[in-house]
Order: sequence, then C-alpha cells, then structure tokens
Amino acid sequence: MGISGQTIGSLRPLSETELAEWEEAYISVECYLRALHLRNRLLVADMVRAILFRASDRQAHEPEKTPRILAMEETLKVVADWTSNVLDEPLQNNRLAARGRLALLLADMPGKWQPVFLTQSPWPEPFVKKMRSAYLAAGPQFAALTMTPKPLELNALGSGAAQWFGMMERRPLLKKLYRVALILLLAGLVWMIWKG
Repeated sequence: MGISGQTIGSLRPLSETELAEWEEAYISVECYLRALHLRNRLLVADMVRAILFRASDRQAHEPEKTPRILAMEETLKVVADWTSNVLDEPLQNNRLAARGRLALLLADMPGKWQPVFLTQSPWPEPFVKKMRSAYLAAGPQFAALTMTPKPLELNALGSGAAQWFGMMERRPLLKKLYRVALILLLAGLVWMIWKG
C-alpha cells in the first residue's frame, strides 16, 4: 500500500456526524484486516489510512454511499487485487474468497510476511512461491464416488418388531385392543404414582 501522499491536515474540516461515520469506516476496515490475522498495529493503521483516503476520493463521486460502505468496498478491492497480482491469477468475482484467505494463512503471511502484505511488487520469491503453492493446495479436491444402495438389515429385535407392527396393520381389531391396553397400563401407572 505504502504511505499515502495525503495528510489528515489536507482534508476539509468534518462535521461531528461525518467524523463518526469515518470512525465507523476505520473500525470496519481495521476489523477486516485483523480478521486476516494481521497483528502489527503500525502496519494495520497505515493500511487502514491508505484505504480510507481511497474511499474519501470515491465519496466525491458517490455521495449516496456511506463512508463505511465505500471503505469496505475499497478494502475488498485492494486485498483482492493484491492477492490476484501475487498469485498471477484472477480471483473469482474479483473477491478474496475462503480459498484466498486460506492461502494467506498457509503461506504464513500473518506470521512471517506481514510487511509484504498490500505492498507493490517485487515481492520476495519465497513468499510468492509459498502463496502460489498454498493457493493450489487450498483448492477443492474432487473425487468420483459411487453409492450403491444396500438392503436394510434388522437385528432379531428389529425384525420381530417389524413383524409385530406388520401384523397389527393387517388386523385393525388387534390394533385397537393394543391401544386400549396401552392406555389402561398408562392410567394404572399414573394412579399408582398418585396414590403412592
């Protein structure tokens, strides 16, 4: 990303509402970068500042959008563009999907390569190799599987219960007698508990 040429002093004075909106945008961008496991506060603050200046430039042309939305759009675009350039491969929908985030983690970007994140090329060759191999490894591995249906096997208790219920379906009178006996049994249990 690098340090932006703009300074906070070069901006026009902001109202209290605008300051609150831009603070919300700052927090959103910072949280997104922290979700990518960036822990160096100085680097994160510099990246957030540069992204917010880009969002501020866009706000002049898109006043209907809130600063938070503009900042997050810029964040997603900057991270996706940078990742695409490092991988030398276009990202699907120009977004850093789960596969891209996983590649960043597998390449140990948060641990070893934080200073490289969102910088211009040339990047260290070991980092580029790790990113590209991690991105390939993070891809889905499809395998053709066939599923053949097998007959349902019941144990002795299960097959006996299946025969019992089958017989009850064929004999409605026996089914009614079974229900009456079950209700009488439950009523007897309730009566014993109530008296006991």
